[in-house]
Amino acid sequence: ALLSLEPGVVAKQSAAAPSTASRSAVKIASDVPLLSAAVERAVSARAKEWWTARERRDHQRIYALYEPAYRRKVPFADFLKESAVRTRFDLGDIRVEGIVPETADRVRVKVNMETRPARLPAGRVTAEDIWVRVSGQWYKVHEDARPPFPGNR
Repeated sequence: ALLSLEPGVVAKQSAAAPSTASRSAVKIASDVPLLSAAVERAVSARAKEWWTARERRDHQRIYALYEPAYRRKVPFADFLKESAVRTRFDLGDIRVEGIVPETADRVRVKVNMETRPARLPAGRVTAEDIWVRVSGQWYKVHEDARPPFPGNR
């Protein structure tokens, strides 16, 4: 079965493989797991919850939604120092735009939001997060903060 990924659509199974599809394309597409509607809703809700916590600067909730392996390594006090820097810009109008499965327990989530940096015009940006399922629950994978511009370290 082939997957068709479209903007705003998570993943859907094509009814029939196009006649022009090569065998390798069919193999690659069939290696990607499909998400059930329940999984899609669960991931979307957790991602929205994380970004809403980020918008509100609810550091306790942000931390709780990171994967357990990260929380075991990084105490909340250390996380809070980094989180205070990450949350310096105001956000709003957060929308989960797409979820792409990598494995049955790992997905990429695209989230679009309005940014409102101080003394600059508001704009929209899209973030891509990795979420993993641990003991039946979805958690955001912590990624080190990256500077917005290459070479700006």
